[in-house]
Amino acid sequence: MEKRASKTAYFLNRTIGYLALIGRNVRLPEGGVWILVADAVHAPWEVADLLAATYPGIEAQNLRFAALLTDFDVEEFERETQAAEQQPAEEAPAAIEEVAAAVAEVATAAVKEVAAAVKGEDDEGEAKTDEHPPVPEQAT
Repeated sequence: MEKRASKTAYFLNRTIGYLALIGRNVRLPEGGVWILVADAVHAPWEVADLLAATYPGIEAQNLRFAALLTDFDVEEFERETQAAEQQPAEEAPAAIEEVAAAVAEVATAAVKEVAAAVKGEDDEGEAKTDEHPPVPEQAT
């Protein structure tokens, strides 16, 4: 049996990490428990502040937000969250160690390039000369 919002209000789903503004008589999305946490007279950031003060265990500033004012909005929301769950592991964001290694590699290459430029070397490590290549003269 589907559950519907008794009034337009903010609902929290800790399982999937969402704070949602759900319209009156709109079906509550599937997946976890939706708890009414505040009336719709507040801005989302005010509700997040309220949650952070009331429930220190909730990282309220990191909650994702959705406005679900129609049943169609709920259907789209469910499709998007299911698609995000079904992404293969290789499409998932890189681990912090992989990102750090890539950044270190790029930084090392940049430092070597700058050091070579300061020394006056070209890309092969050979000293650059002050001579410029000849400029061809234009025919008149």
